[in-house]
Parts: sequence; C-alpha cells; structure tokens
Amino acid sequence: MRVVADVKCYYCGHVSGQVVGEQSDRLRLFKFLPRPGYGGGEPAPGQRIRCERCSGPTYLEDLSPYEVAPQPHHGPRQRTRRARPSAA
Repeated sequence: MRVVADVKCYYCGHVSGQVVGEQSDRLRLFKFLPRPGYGGGEPAPGQRIRCERCSGPTYLEDLSPYEVAPQPHHGPRQRTRRARPSAA
C-alpha cells in the first residue's frame, strides 16, 4: 500500500514537505514532495532529509494512505484495415 507522510523537524516543528512511499516492514521512500516555497536542496538518494529552516533532524508524521490516480485503460489497440478496391 502506498502511503504519504509529513516531513517534520524535531527541533522547530517546521514541515518541509511530504514523502510518498510503500508501507512494508520498513518504509521504502519513493519521492520527496517539497512544500510550496521550499528553499532547501533536493535530497540525494540515501541522504537524510534535514529541516530547511534550522537544518535539524526530521521525522515522518501523520502517515496516511495515498491514492494513486488510476491510469486510463484503452485495451489492446485494434488495427484498422483499408478496404480493397473492388475488382469490378
């Protein structure tokens, strides 16, 4: 199941953005979604997310299910055939 959580600072309580991930034994993060006006850098893979305001450590709060918009399914593509000219 996909989940979303706020990235909140231990020191000042500032919310820098949200993370989207897969809930399992350990949360696997897929994407960091910065808040509007975010001034911090984009975290590199394996790097810890720090608070953009005070550079303090962060934690995940308000974990909730994340609905993924379904992709439209058009089914298999049908080949269109041109009509042969009649032999008359």
